[in-house]
Amino acid sequence: MIKTITALTVLTIIATVGINNAYAIEGDGTSHVEVDIYPFDITILEGGSMTLHNNGENTINFVSHGWFEGSVPVNDAIALEFPVVNCGTTCFTEGMYYISDLNGGYQSTITIVKPVPVYVEPVYVAPPVQEPIVQELVIVEPVVEPTPEPVVESQVDFGAVSSETLGSYETISDEGIYNVANYDGEVDMITMQTQLAEVTAQFNDSITKLAEQKVAIENHDTTVQSLNTQIGSLNTTSIEVSTLEQTVLSLQLEKDELNAQITTLGNATATQLATITSLQGDTTLDVKIVELESQIVALTNTTSTQLATITELSANVISASDTSVLDSKIANLEAQVVTLTGERDQWKQLANNWYAVAMDQLKVMVDILGL
Repeated sequence: MIKTITALTVLTIIATVGINNAYAIEGDGTSHVEVDIYPFDITILEGGSMTLHNNGENTINFVSHGWFEGSVPVNDAIALEFPVVNCGTTCFTEGMYYISDLNGGYQSTITIVKPVPVYVEPVYVAPPVQEPIVQELVIVEPVVEPTPEPVVESQVDFGAVSSETLGSYETISDEGIYNVANYDGEVDMITMQTQLAEVTAQFNDSITKLAEQKVAIENHDTTVQSLNTQIGSLNTTSIEVSTLEQTVLSLQLEKDELNAQITTLGNATATQLATITSLQGDTTLDVKIVELESQIVALTNTTSTQLATITELSANVISASDTSVLDSKIANLEAQVVTLTGERDQWKQLANNWYAVAMDQLKVMVDILGL
């Protein structure tokens, strides 16, 4: 069985097949809550939904004034969704929503909250370290053919003396740049210059990367400062939102009080309508009016007859010589005519009074109740 309800605004409200559930409230505080009790007080995340099951003995009729309303038969259920995006003018943002029961006066609440953001610490990936290329220096010793010493024939004067210095020497310090082992091989300048150029290029690349990383760090610092500014602005906005929520809650309470007053006035109107309906069904007034009108007609006819009799008696009086008896009868008849005329006027006034009462009742039904 599919149940549809009328929403005051655009809202996706889908009725589902009701089943008996073993739980009371399941999923409270999540994006979907299953409710098996009534009335209820639940919490739902923004953009979430709920399902209300009716396992009671009476149909549940409820309304959230200005938002939605619905009805859930016995052993049935209804699903309600609370969108925050693509929802037009009816978006269920963070706050408390009141639901009034139309049968027993119960009050339920739905509190919608924002999901708590989960901070994920960024993973720092270190840039790969480029290993310097080390080329093994291969020293090829040239093959040197021994050179024969020339034979010089000369005479040596063992007694000669010379003042020239044949050579000089310096003492090599063991400190600083001189503290290095002796290398007896030959140096390949081309290979050394090639390796020096490669090392210089790698050094320049490292300097460039360090400069780029410094710029990136400065950009990150700027981003962090911007985020801190945004966080301060959000904190201020949060305070303003909290104030607005308190205002909305106060307005909601005032609206509930007005709804209660409207309900009271509706009950009073229903009572007055029942009274008017009862008066409309009461035919006693009509019967009394008809009876009074009949009596008035009878009195009028009697008066006419009596007047005719008086006229006849007056004629007889004129012709009679002894008028004392006739005068007495005439006076008696005139007194009766006066009495009957008074009674007739009283009955006529009473009939008019009842007619005025009936017209007032009709005016109440037409002017006030719009019948």
